[in-house]
Amino acid sequence: MREQFPVFDLHCDTAVELSRQKKALASNDLHIDLDRADRLLTHHQFYAFCCVYGRDGKPLPQAEAEARFYAEAADFYSQISGNASRVRLCRNAEDLIAAAKERKQGVFLSLEGPEVIDCDPGRLEELKELGFLMTTLTWNFPNALAGPHGTELGLTEQGKAFVRRAQDLGIVIDVSHLSERAFWDLVNITTAPIVASHSNSRAICDHSRNLTDKQFKVICNLGGVVGLNLYAPFLNESGRADFTDVKRHLEHFLELGGQHHLALGGDLDGCDALPAGFRGVESYNDLGRWLMQQGMEEESVCSVFNNNAVVFAMKHLQRSRVGG
Repeated sequence: MREQFPVFDLHCDTAVELSRQKKALASNDLHIDLDRADRLLTHHQFYAFCCVYGRDGKPLPQAEAEARFYAEAADFYSQISGNASRVRLCRNAEDLIAAAKERKQGVFLSLEGPEVIDCDPGRLEELKELGFLMTTLTWNFPNALAGPHGTELGLTEQGKAFVRRAQDLGIVIDVSHLSERAFWDLVNITTAPIVASHSNSRAICDHSRNLTDKQFKVICNLGGVVGLNLYAPFLNESGRADFTDVKRHLEHFLELGGQHHLALGGDLDGCDALPAGFRGVESYNDLGRWLMQQGMEEESVCSVFNNNAVVFAMKHLQRSRVGG
């Protein structure tokens, strides 16, 4: 049986945690580091930078939030440069090809909460220049663009302008954290595939962060991808989960026609409760072997773990269209 699996994961919070905890990308005690990722056959990863809220649930003053974002991004760029022999920053599909040829881990950047650029459509070009290829519209609180999951708030006019400008620039819109109403508002105006980078099935686990069957099918029909989230409360309503729960979500999405649209979005280093037996990025090998032992074909496992995300990247993360 296969011992190593290729992995392309659509969401983690490792970059931010590295900066905040003063740890090294090469080796650390978080969920992801380069040493453990090297145990996989290949590893490509979207590293998310999230908006910052205070303990009272209110956003930090704009200047402070923005300064923290740029400081954390600078820290991560430094980590990438310091590990240039092992990783490649991917700004487009061509960089992914180069990373594969060089046998390097592909590093992709995404934004989780555009408050750090003041939700300003005019600053998306700046974001693209920094190498960001994907953005959500919200985190867990309403903003000038849209309402988050668990609310009835939709997409604002500023949100619609933000979506249009992002898609003009080739930045992918990530619907994880978005309210259902805002999701459907987005579907009505999108001109490109959309992604749910780290969301599961609401039919299997009834949580507002998860997708309804109808939402999942629309994402598939639009040519997008959905990344399975490993946060236990999104896998099982009890708040405790194991590999069986991951399999339930995976199989349900496949039954809905997601064989070419289902990927990984583990939310590693963004959650504190993973399925039993999953320790960190290296555990994708354990999960892959377990799924094959349960009867899942190797081709299907590799499609979910890597191939579907690679195909999406090759089609939709093309050369920068800054200025377009």
